[in-house]
Amino acid sequence: MPRRRGLDPRTRGILVAAAVAAVIVNAGAMWAYWKITGSGSDSTGAGASVEMGLRGRSSLDVPLAPGSTGDLTVTVLNDNDFAIRVSSVAAGTGNVIADDEHRENGCERHGVSIARPDLAVRWEVARNDVAVFTVPGALRMAADADEACRGAVFTVPVRITGEARRP
Repeated sequence: MPRRRGLDPRTRGILVAAAVAAVIVNAGAMWAYWKITGSGSDSTGAGASVEMGLRGRSSLDVPLAPGSTGDLTVTVLNDNDFAIRVSSVAAGTGNVIADDEHRENGCERHGVSIARPDLAVRWEVARNDVAVFTVPGALRMAADADEACRGAVFTVPVRITGEARRP
């Protein structure tokens, strides 16, 4: 019967080094997965705080004019695997922008802002869903705004806060 030869020391060393490297790489990948996903499960518990920066729009049904107030329409995209309850809407970071047509016609000084610092709401948004809400009287246009801004649709940065919901 032919005698079987073992691996020479050099080959054995290379295989051991490759095995150790594979263990280290896989451990690093598992650690990264754990940090991102929270131990492989949904780490956001019921009642956990949720905050999102979004863009709202002035309502076409109640167009803004200099010195008036109008409604704010907010579209909430909840791409989480849990429902959320939105409890407040506030001004976000960024500039309020008039639509292209009104800007081209001279709407430069519009003075559009959120009417109150913090708007209390109670919106339920299902998991992996999109919902549209209107906040009546949430926007205000300055009295000295350019007349060319009358009736424009404004894009308004907003920040919503709420909590994660569990069934």
